[in-house]
Amino acid sequence: MAYGNKVKFHYDVPAYIKKELAESAKKLGITATELLIRIIEEEHQRVKGAEQDSN
Repeated sequence: MAYGNKVKFHYDVPAYIKKELAESAKKLGITATELLIRIIEEEHQRVKGAEQDSN
């Protein structure tokens, strides 16, 4: 489902991953969703950079 420029994914996240995300996000003062978004964006940028370096 699309929400503006964001896409909402529907999938099951294992409980231990949810716990890790929640704990890490709490330390950073953000929500687990915000942390997950940051992680995905950083990985996306890393992959794009690796693709450009290989070309």
